[in-house]
Amino acid sequence: MGDVLLTRPVMEGILQNNKDLELIFVTRKKFAPYFTGIDRITVIPFDPDHQHKGFWGIWKLFRETRQYSFRQVVDLHGIMRTWILDVLYLLTGCRVHGIRKHRALRKKVLNHKNPGIQVPQTTDRYLDVFRKACIEGNVVPCIFQETESPVADEKLMRIGIAPLSKHPTKNWGLDSISELIRLLKERYPVEIHLFGGKEDQLVLEVLEDHGVFNHSGKLSASEEIALMLQLDAFLSMDSANMHLASLIGIPTLSVWGATDPSLGFAPLFQPDSRSLRANPAEVTCRPCSVYGEKPCKRYDSPMLCMKRIEPGMVFDEFCKILTPPVKYYGVD
Repeated sequence: MGDVLLTRPVMEGILQNNKDLELIFVTRKKFAPYFTGIDRITVIPFDPDHQHKGFWGIWKLFRETRQYSFRQVVDLHGIMRTWILDVLYLLTGCRVHGIRKHRALRKKVLNHKNPGIQVPQTTDRYLDVFRKACIEGNVVPCIFQETESPVADEKLMRIGIAPLSKHPTKNWGLDSISELIRLLKERYPVEIHLFGGKEDQLVLEVLEDHGVFNHSGKLSASEEIALMLQLDAFLSMDSANMHLASLIGIPTLSVWGATDPSLGFAPLFQPDSRSLRANPAEVTCRPCSVYGEKPCKRYDSPMLCMKRIEPGMVFDEFCKILTPPVKYYGVD
């Protein structure tokens, strides 16, 4: 989902720079609501579990998309499914442009032999694909429509926290989250809003308390955005919620374990100081994975990269944001 969300500031920038351009955007059905209401973007929902499952499902999707009179295809995903579509589009005379994954550069980062190497930001790689199609643009802040606030008390500071990620090596731990919440409630008049998927609902119940609300799996995409627009700050692991909060314009802290912003997935519009990582001199094994799917290989102290990030460290960063509370795009 994070990769999909990062297409939005790119496509909005492309459209701003090309007033006569229209985009036909194919994405999973569950992600489509994040792109509704954008002028000159037509979203075609992709349903890989049912309607578009298997080769004949891909063929059906191809037929659906060919109802539109486009001449170029920009493949921002670069996986087997999209390669099949690319071949079909080529056979109909379309020009197809694919994304560069920078696998060799990622491997150098993971080998820790070339300190300071950065894989190009995902949004920059997306722009490069459009440039292959001779379409220029920029990454721009996203404009999300304001809706009626689901939160009433204006005296409280509102903090969003997304404690979980898909892969365990990207999770800070509920004990650390609980201690951070205690520190925040002790210092500020706060309301804590927990975010996550339906699968996180029961897990996050342990954090529910007075002033701590568990929204995981309970909100639609539009309701989630409406709530985020009312927040003063956000904390997330390396997950889709990190990208969504950053795109909405909330000061966003992120905690990084096995993965790293240098691999191309840093949250947009946030200073690097808000991406919290263990001291590289103390934890020399990280990053160890591009996406976090590989298990930790340390037997002496598993997940040392997360253990070295103390709740007090994250709390101190929150204090810099919450005094005074502010919403903006940019850096300090």
